[in-house]
Amino acid sequence: MVAKKYMILSTMRDDFSNDLGFGYIREFVRGGAEFLDYDDLYMALGKGGLEDYLLKRVDSIGAEVVVLQSSPSDFHFSLGFLERLRKKAFMVMTAGDCDHYFDIRDIYYAQCFDLVVVYDSLSRFRFRQYGIDAVSFFSSFDASKYYRVDTTGKDIDVSFIGDFNGKLERQEYIEYAAKNGIMVETFGTGSKNGPLPLVKMVEVFNRTKVNLNFTRISRRNALRREPSINSRLRQVKGRISEIALSGGFVLTEYVPGIEEAYEPGKEVEVFDSRDELVEKIRYYLAHNAERSAIAEAGHERAVRDYDVMTAIPRLVALIDERRHARRRRFSPVCVDSHFERYYATFRVRMLARFVALGRWRYALEEIETILKTGRIDARKAVGFFVFSVFPNLKSIYLSLRNANRY
Repeated sequence: MVAKKYMILSTMRDDFSNDLGFGYIREFVRGGAEFLDYDDLYMALGKGGLEDYLLKRVDSIGAEVVVLQSSPSDFHFSLGFLERLRKKAFMVMTAGDCDHYFDIRDIYYAQCFDLVVVYDSLSRFRFRQYGIDAVSFFSSFDASKYYRVDTTGKDIDVSFIGDFNGKLERQEYIEYAAKNGIMVETFGTGSKNGPLPLVKMVEVFNRTKVNLNFTRISRRNALRREPSINSRLRQVKGRISEIALSGGFVLTEYVPGIEEAYEPGKEVEVFDSRDELVEKIRYYLAHNAERSAIAEAGHERAVRDYDVMTAIPRLVALIDERRHARRRRFSPVCVDSHFERYYATFRVRMLARFVALGRWRYALEEIETILKTGRIDARKAVGFFVFSVFPNLKSIYLSLRNANRY
């Protein structure tokens, strides 16, 4: 893989429970790309300083492709700046949580990019409806961190690892299984056993006979409470490949498009109701050979297609094919009031971080941007400010919210 003319804008925050994204960065860098942590640079240089630095850096290293791999709720960059950057390089944006952020952020940012890379099979068509080129790239991971562990036996019948906050359906399904005599060991934020570090997650995947995966989206995201209708939405989760790379058997809630990633019944197994969940757990606990064969086939598929060492070179080849084969189109960028409100509200978060560090010049820069935009979500802004200045309060709040769950 040759990515020497690539610049990767991402962040290496340490508050993620898995390695998603970090493996991408390491593999891009291994191929010759330059990685810049946009969040660290933002805090060091301020909004204007970061923009000036990036524009000059693209020129100084001769970058031909800029890949923005950001947290889906981040608004570090203005649309105007992204338009300026696009005049210097072929722009690629990864969009990992479109079910939450498509109409809030993603579609507005996407106008300033030549290609959008989504982590599911359906979102690409939503972008294409707006005249924006988009391709699917299913979540891939570093196989040196997700691997089989030699064990004398699997001592956990059924387990689930994931976030329970704002995801009541997961708790309802697990409680329904318990009422039918199936105890599910749960791990993750808001769960009975709590979060696990990555190495322990992989250990649980290996120790478990039936690893569960749910596909409904959260009722809340970082910016808003989701409309109630969105509780019906499902998305292909990266957890499937984490389990499969670790050699575990995957029983996942069905989601349209999963067939593009794995073959149900041969590489993973699916359920589509509470009763089917219970039925298939019982079946595969009683049929070890079938369960092992599916786990083996799923592992082979994951190693072939979703190990970053092979997946990222394929992505680079796809990007290069797109930028050489297609004529770039520059169209007027549309902006709506709700995007401006979320963009300005995010500035309060950055303002609070600068205040906490005593970087007053950069804090004033954020205030100027807020006043210029003229609209914020006051409730969310207060939360951003308080939790950014007093981070321990957020931990206490989440602990109290989860205290009565078990």
